[in-house]
Amino acid sequence: MTLNHVHIGTKNLNRSKEFYELFFGFKKKFDHGEGVFLEDSKGFLIAIDPVENLPEFPNWFHLGFCLDNKEQVKSIYDEMVTQGIKFAKDYQEYGEDAAAFYAFDPDGFKIEVSWHRDEL
Repeated sequence: MTLNHVHIGTKNLNRSKEFYELFFGFKKKFDHGEGVFLEDSKGFLIAIDPVENLPEFPNWFHLGFCLDNKEQVKSIYDEMVTQGIKFAKDYQEYGEDAAAFYAFDPDGFKIEVSWHRDEL
């Protein structure tokens, strides 16, 4: 079984679409009513629909993106800093085993961006 997609709401469809395209390499797959489906290089989908009211999630809720190395994590972090993105937790390295940060997408959804060394 494979997790196929996540479906989120947004107050500004173009702004959210551009966020996931710019920082995570998603590309538009198809329109979905007033919304859109975006796809990453591995086939995972994010469906984004315009909504009047955004849901409130618990503080622990987040979407997680796991990258191939800590340099990629740092690169996305640096670009987000340049673009004025807000962070829940700044970039941090955990020795030689991991690196991570938490940012907010344009609608305030918490996003974890991380790399973890594979255990042998």
